[in-house]
Amino acid sequence: MQLQGGLKAFVQRPVGRALLIAFAIVITAFTYAYLYALIAIPVMLLVGLALPIWLGIKRIRFLAVMGLVILLLATPIANVVLTQEVQVPIPPAASPTDLPGGNGGALMQDASVSPYLGTTSTNFTWNVTLVPMYIPKGNESPYLLTLYVSTCPGATGVNDPNCAAGYPFYEVNHTFSENLSANTTVSFHFTFPSNGIWAWQMGAFLRNTTDPTRNATFITLVGDPTYNGLEGPVVGTFGTTYEQLILSVYLNVFVYLGIPFYIVLVVYMYIKRRQSRKGDAAARSPGPVPSESGGGDGPAPPPLPPLDVKPVTTDASAPRRPEMPCPNCGAVVYPNESVCWKCGAKLPGGGGRVTQPLPSSGKPS
Repeated sequence: MQLQGGLKAFVQRPVGRALLIAFAIVITAFTYAYLYALIAIPVMLLVGLALPIWLGIKRIRFLAVMGLVILLLATPIANVVLTQEVQVPIPPAASPTDLPGGNGGALMQDASVSPYLGTTSTNFTWNVTLVPMYIPKGNESPYLLTLYVSTCPGATGVNDPNCAAGYPFYEVNHTFSENLSANTTVSFHFTFPSNGIWAWQMGAFLRNTTDPTRNATFITLVGDPTYNGLEGPVVGTFGTTYEQLILSVYLNVFVYLGIPFYIVLVVYMYIKRRQSRKGDAAARSPGPVPSESGGGDGPAPPPLPPLDVKPVTTDASAPRRPEMPCPNCGAVVYPNESVCWKCGAKLPGGGGRVTQPLPSSGKPS
């Protein structure tokens, strides 16, 4: 509890808030760079909203500005990591091993580009080895092998649906003069006209001998699971690559992290305002009125002590004594008589009012 109180007091100071924001920036940046964006969403909500609120920073305006600062400054840090990852060469690729692209093994093997990093004056080389024993059944030896190079991952033409029209696209072809009878390595050479993060793919064309509706079988390398493309090469310096990535990284960060952050912030603002309105209404109310049934939020008040009030009766409302026998002579005396009408003996009660009725009896014989 002392540690929590000390942290709350510390973050109320300018230096404490600055360190809190810096901590949130670093955690968000590295989570986004090294882990998936979906994991970075709850991390930013934790360090950008939950942690400040727990430490006593609950002003909506400050939380909104803090979220914007995190997004703006975490993106350049994450982009450094992403730029370094883009410059790491990918492993060699191969074509499928099963039908219809293979026959127990890959027709195209060990496809790669060298060097992986270069400039516009670098002569890049692609190598791939074709293994004829793995030509798919129902097909003849390849007659054409094409290298596709573009800025659109996996593109094998100029109208790939995964990319906007107008992206740079180049083809380099190699034809086979005879059927392959042994493993053959094919090389392509290409010099890029501009800096950029490029992607490539290879396609082998084989004559189909079993399906009359198909003139050729087209086999490509196995690339990334999304676009079936292969990364590289990277043309340019670290700075030019960083500049090329920064805008797309900003867009992704604001979409995947910014939108959920501000949606949750709006929900928190709504809840806080409702609580504030309830508190204001309770402060203006005169206080709880006890119900007749004794219900309520608090304990029921103790009952008032009974008042020692003696009942006052009037002659009209007091009970009247019934007929009774005279204790002296036994004559029946009329109600409320003080003396016996026959013998003159004084009757009990003195003509006053009684609280308990006496049984009446008949006149003795």
